[in-house]
Amino acid sequence: MIALTLALALFADPSLGRPMPTRAALTVEPAPATAVELAPAPMLQSVAVTLECTAFADGHVGDCVVLEETHPGLGFGEAAIALMRDATTDRASADHRFARTIQFMP
Repeated sequence: MIALTLALALFADPSLGRPMPTRAALTVEPAPATAVELAPAPMLQSVAVTLECTAFADGHVGDCVVLEETHPGLGFGEAAIALMRDATTDRASADHRFARTIQFMP
């Protein structure tokens, strides 16, 4: 009866009775690339933001607005405005507007 069970097992599973495949036989070769691979996004080499601000007579700077930025929508305009929040100038007899370009370097 045991012999019959072994014989049926050998016929039911053809891998039984065969030597185990080697590790080299189990490795799968990568499929050749058929799709177009996307190039990585270019690093931002430099970003420039031009602001227009008010220099108040007491020396503090405020009321800054972004006039132009090289990469809009990435947050550099808001960062430039934040940088100018603590800026000061020499005291003057009257308020005046000025423009400043801030360069962000990697």
